[in-house]
Amino acid sequence: MTEEEVQKLVKAKFDQYAAEYFSMRRPGFNIESNCLSQEHGIAEFIIATDANQGIQFYEKGNAKVLANKSIEIVAGGKQEDNGAFAITLDGRSGHILIKALDGDLILEGVNVKINATGDDGDVSIKSGKTASIESPEINIKGTKVDVSASSDCHIQGGTCEIYSQTGDVMFASGQDSILGPTLLDTIINFSDRAENQIGIGN
Repeated sequence: MTEEEVQKLVKAKFDQYAAEYFSMRRPGFNIESNCLSQEHGIAEFIIATDANQGIQFYEKGNAKVLANKSIEIVAGGKQEDNGAFAITLDGRSGHILIKALDGDLILEGVNVKINATGDDGDVSIKSGKTASIESPEINIKGTKVDVSASSDCHIQGGTCEIYSQTGDVMFASGQDSILGPTLLDTIINFSDRAENQIGIGN
């Protein structure tokens, strides 16, 4: 292409965007629509302040709300039905990520529920130091439940009961000698399973 043809092409594109471009500038803020952004393509609507705060909507479907310090969302002040949702975050597809990179992440409510609704859904809680649960009553129920520790494991209570529905209750120690030869395979399997759960030797 010649330089003249390139200039005509650029002018045509510029005229195309400029024809639908809108801008209104006021002291402290400005409003723009149908403008081309560097990262997200065509911006449908932007409100921006002189301090680089604002709301942005893009033609691709992205939206951003930016504040230099904090954002507070308040709703439900006149909600008559206490069972209704005052605030909803709905991710129709994709993931939802909530981060507090330099502070605490606090979820607080009269009741707090975490539900994994997928057929193979998982709930994972991981901590680099401690994970604590404190309640007057704690219930743990599952088809298969494993409790393991790579170091000390303490189970204590005012009354302790251990019940096996379909088989014997087995207690074994890595320091115990094998007194009954017929129990050799059972104890080896029990030991291997325990080591796999706590990752001994890894």
